[in-house]
Order: sequence, then structure tokens, then C-alpha cells
Amino acid sequence: MKKYILTLVLGTWFLCTFAWDSPVAIPDVGTARIRIVGQNAENYLSNLEASNSSCSSQAQFEAKTYKMANVFIALQADIVAICEVERNDDILGYIVNAMNTIYGGNVYTYITDGLYAHASAGNYQSLKSGYIYRSDKVTPQGSNTSPYTSGAEYKARMRIQAFRELATDEIFVLSMNHFKAKDSSADAGEGTRMDNVSNLIYALGNITTDPDVLVMGDLNAYMDEAPIEALEEEGFEEQLVRFDANAYSYIYRGQRGILDHCMANSTMAEQVTGARVYHINTAGGYNYKYSDHDAVLVGLNLGKQQRGENLDDVSTTSRAHKVLHNGQLYIEIDGIRFTITGTKIQ
Repeated sequence: MKKYILTLVLGTWFLCTFAWDSPVAIPDVGTARIRIVGQNAENYLSNLEASNSSCSSQAQFEAKTYKMANVFIALQADIVAICEVERNDDILGYIVNAMNTIYGGNVYTYITDGLYAHASAGNYQSLKSGYIYRSDKVTPQGSNTSPYTSGAEYKARMRIQAFRELATDEIFVLSMNHFKAKDSSADAGEGTRMDNVSNLIYALGNITTDPDVLVMGDLNAYMDEAPIEALEEEGFEEQLVRFDANAYSYIYRGQRGILDHCMANSTMAEQVTGARVYHINTAGGYNYKYSDHDAVLVGLNLGKQQRGENLDDVSTTSRAHKVLHNGQLYIEIDGIRFTITGTKIQ
């Protein structure tokens, strides 16, 4: 795999080949066919005049772009679920172009969603969440939607997308979110965060594409806070804590905690090979830092080994695939279809 770094020469950034060495350990998420990276990109804006831009010059923007691209390639991302990026259809193209340059082939692309917003009167640039994916490994399945049908801010910041693994035809649902941030006022944004999570739970409960759901993103809540407890009550399990009891993704005033989550429902959790935080931004040092949030890496092996005429007792072992036909979800094994409850379709 080709790897690059940016070098500044007379005010111009050039790509130079080198072996990109990670300053911190790359997490082990097991033997996974699909690897997903979740990332809060900390106000990644091409509008450098915006009051909330994390970059004050084009050189800083390009350096940040390639820092992220190097990390996503180093983590062997098949999907990047990203939040806190500019709300337009072009912003992820900068990262994708950098990733393809580093990789040495046009395998990465991104989902266009039609979301767009000009900077506000105070020159604040609106944000969104989005998806980058490796087109030779997965493909989007169905539409890119939101738990919100109105209200531009959270319609853009909370997104739902199903993906199909090309090698197996297995499908899963990935929701990338950026909940309301806490503040110092009396309610600390709690009402809005709880509205965020209730809308998300309702939307996920009405998905017919596939029953396997992974919820990721900056939920602006630690493990013992109400939004996370609400998701847990709905059967979602935090995979970062499952694989590392001491996991953290953010440091604020010396306090370490998980703000960037990876939560799976029960059927999805069975297919997770590992989930870890990559401490590139909290421990990687200035030359590698591009955000105030670490990257989250999760590994998936989609599909389960099933047995039987009724999914319980067959003499041979085959890989089961989920199939959506005429709006109905089935399980298919060696060309034979079963209902989701395990009854063979004659």
C-alpha cells in the first residue's frame, strides 16, 4: 500500500512518499471483513472564512485533509462515518481524493445527500454527518435518510444508511449521529439530546431494510447519561466498553470518557469482531492531531453460520444471507429461503 505525507516547500504543499508510521498503537478489532471508522472531524470546513472553521488557511485545510486520509487508510477503513463536516455535497470529496491518492487507486467514494446551507448571518457554517465507503467492498442499500423529517440542523446531523457487503450480499444499517452538545446552562441541552435519541430510536424501530443496526457518532453523552441509557433500554450495547472497559475517546479538563459511541443491537452485536478507540488525537501529538475527538474503529463479520431446514438442524453448514424481496425480509441458504422466524418457504 502506498503511503504519503504532506511537505511544505515555499508555501506550497506537496505529496511525498514515505512509510506512514502511527505514533500510537493501531487497535486490534479481530479478523473482520468490514472495518468501519467513526470520526468527529471538528468543524472540517472548506469555507475558511466561517467563524467555526478549524482551519485558518488553505495550507491548514489541506494538511488536515491528509492527516485524516492517512488515518483512515492506516485503519483500513471500508466505511468512514463522519460528523462535524460542512453541509454541502462536495466536502467529503476532498478526503476521498486524498484517500485514493494515498491508496493508489480510485476505490473510495462518498454518498451525496443533497444537504446544503450557506453560512449564517454570524458567519457560522452549518454542519452535517456523512459517509465515505470503499466501492469494491460495500455499496449503499436504499436511501440516505434522517430520523428527522423537518428541522434542518438535526436532519443533517443525524443520518441513517444501509450498506450491502458485495462479497456476501449481507446488509446492515449504520446510523451516524451528532447529538446536541452540552452547555453550562441549567438544562445543559438535555431536552434536545433526549429529543435526538427518542427520534433516533423511533426511526430505527421502523426500518424494514435490515434488522442489524449499528449506531455511531458523537452523542455528546457519557456512558452514565440519559441518552445512552435510553439506547441501552432499547437493546443497544456499547461495543467500545464491551471490548475495553477503560475505553475513552475524548479528554475534557483532564476527564477521560466516551463521547464517540459504537452501539449495536443484539443481532448486530453477534457480528462485531471488535471495537476500539484509536487515540490519534488525544495521544498522537501535534504533527498527527486533526480533531479534538479520537477515531473509533469497529470490525464486522456479517452473517452467521446457520444449520438446519428450520435454521436449527441441517446436516451441512452454509452461510446465511438476508434477502429483501417485495418489501419482505427473508433468510436465504444455498438458494432456499426462510422467513425471519425460521420457517422454510416452499
